[in-house]
Amino acid sequence: MTTSQVSQVVDHVIRQRKTLKCLRDPAARYSQPISLSEAQQQALQTMVEVAGWAPFHKLADEATHRESELTSVVPWRFYVLEPTSCNRLLDFLEVQAETYPESPWTRAWNSKIPKLIAGAGALVQVTWLPDPTDDADLKPQLTINNMEHIAAASAAVQNLLLAAEARGWHTYWSSGGILKTPEVLDYLGIARTQMLLGSIFLTPADAPIGNQQPGGLRDKRGEVTDWARWVTL
Repeated sequence: MTTSQVSQVVDHVIRQRKTLKCLRDPAARYSQPISLSEAQQQALQTMVEVAGWAPFHKLADEATHRESELTSVVPWRFYVLEPTSCNRLLDFLEVQAETYPESPWTRAWNSKIPKLIAGAGALVQVTWLPDPTDDADLKPQLTINNMEHIAAASAAVQNLLLAAEARGWHTYWSSGGILKTPEVLDYLGIARTQMLLGSIFLTPADAPIGNQQPGGLRDKRGEVTDWARWVTL
């Protein structure tokens, strides 16, 4: 392909990328399970791999974030759940809701989160890795380093969304809701020293989806002249 052709394809994928919430009744997770074909599993693997080619300018802390099986210097981590693991996560959330009535767990079970998990071909929990603080109970501060880490992890998420769009998968970047709580992070084996940047729901176009809801802000961004200005000095 020529440079012009490549740029046209890239521009097209960027413009076509959009939020689509794929909702499905969690009760159907075993009677009508979602499964990924071998080709879809390979596509998911590739999407995660290419997402990692995001720019980063600061290294993840060596002592805090590079001592487990995930030893990369990049300031983000991806935790990928395919349909079987998504179903087990739903089991966990349902048990918590039944065990703790009138709690955040029951409110979460009655929210869109279980429907999104049930409708996902994959859920990717993306974290960013804050620099450690002297006080373990202190929340990460918005330091220059941490801002760099958040920006890098966000670029990796955008790469994942674009890679999915190019393959015809539906995507939704959620802030996570109940999925960012310490209890869920513990269940998924995610260290509490990490911060959830987003729960990324990925769904192949041919998955059995009960309902689809588009994002509400896509057409509200305005024209380029509303948010960009060429500086003349």
